[in-house]
Amino acid sequence: MEHFLDLWLWLYAVFAVAYGTYIWFQPSKRMMLLVSITPIIFLGVVLVVFPLLAAMDAGAVEGFKFLAVVALVAVPSSVVIGAVYVLLAYTLYVLFRRYGLLPSNS
Repeated sequence: MEHFLDLWLWLYAVFAVAYGTYIWFQPSKRMMLLVSITPIIFLGVVLVVFPLLAAMDAGAVEGFKFLAVVALVAVPSSVVIGAVYVLLAYTLYVLFRRYGLLPSNS
């Protein structure tokens, strides 16, 4: 568990760079669909990667035990955190659109 935060940061950084780049160059309504499903995709990655790393280090049984621990922490927190960030993204999108700060293709 001591490396949980470090791994979380590196996994999230990939999503942040990819979406940040896409949003910067191509803001659109389709982008909002991607923003909406990101928490689900990210949760799936976390539920697969962390237990897999534990299983590779300590064995399959320990990997399944770690899956239970990760699921107990990640699932409830991802619902709350994911909802907050998706609502924040929608709010920013609506405000930027309202004040004409987005390109004409959005």
